Amino acid sequence: MKRFLWSAATTLGLTLMSAPALAQSPGPFSAFAPFELRVNFQPANAPVPTGFVADSGQVYGSRGNGFTYGWNQDNTANTRDRNNPSTPSQAYDTIIRTQNGANFTWELAVPNGYYEVRLVAGDSDFIDSEYAFSVEYYGDVLRGTPTADQHFFEAVKLVDVSDGRLTVRSSSPAVNNKLAFLEVKRKFGIDINFQPASNPPLENFGYLPDNGLIYGARQFGFTYGWNVDNTANMVDAGHDVDIVAQRHARMQQGGERVWEIAVPNGVYEVSMLAGEPFNYVGAYRIQAEDTVVLSGMPTGYGYTTGIANVAVLDGRLTVKSAPGAGNNRINAVYIRQQ
Repeated sequence: MKRFLWSAATTLGLTLMSAPALAQSPGPFSAFAPFELRVNFQPANAPVPTGFVADSGQVYGSRGNGFTYGWNQDNTANTRDRNNPSTPSQAYDTIIRTQNGANFTWELAVPNGYYEVRLVAGDSDFIDSEYAFSVEYYGDVLRGTPTADQHFFEAVKLVDVSDGRLTVRSSSPAVNNKLAFLEVKRKFGIDINFQPASNPPLENFGYLPDNGLIYGARQFGFTYGWNVDNTANMVDAGHDVDIVAQRHARMQQGGERVWEIAVPNGVYEVSMLAGEPFNYVGAYRIQAEDTVVLSGMPTGYGYTTGIANVAVLDGRLTVKSAPGAGNNRINAVYIRQQ
């Protein structure tokens, strides 16, 4: 999963590390809603494992089971049922070849958002392959070279979908690629930029705005905000730096300000950016729940970053100044359910 940390890249700018900002799910956003599916790749006449739906190589379309998925071209000739008694289950015993006769790409229609994807590749009867699969723009999510002792490989990856389709394809290292089954589960994810209401929102870069309003319902089904009205403390510094980095919320001006967002209970990776361009007055310390995520004195361009995993037990992820903070600011927060 992409880590939302920042590094100086140009004289006057900051850029995201790893994948570009445009790779974060551009709007429109969808409200968080449960979505879970297990897909087994198999011949049409093979038994379907319990808890799975079948994919038998058909071209992408509605499958009549409430889901829409399939291949970029007909791949029905490449399904196999090995009937090998040594396989762990029927899901491992059936496969589909993804490079025989063409490079086949599989897609699943999903609401835009963040998904945990588990891939299982292999063949109980043969080891004449080099397995390599990508999911969305994440390359080589699964890699493996089978041996007599290991026929199957699996990988789990958290990915974001921005075009309504989760895409799985062979990576360039693959040879005679084969896919046994996959599992998809939606996760909660959101990126927030703190900014004045007069600033245009950055939905094209995958952010939703926070303008300092008291906690309440916001667009696309999300609920978040402050313990008190904080609109007077939303700042656009106006310097020629990254547009996200030049906007921030003051967290201690006129009192301690606390920001919360409604989330399902669970564990979240939280990363933050704090600071103001070329302003070194402050001691930035911010916590999420009871964990200090960000701590440091502003240097260089005037920013501090941090990342940590936190547990939410009361349906709200809480962000506030940690002990020792002075003149605290927050530019952006990135939240990913684990």
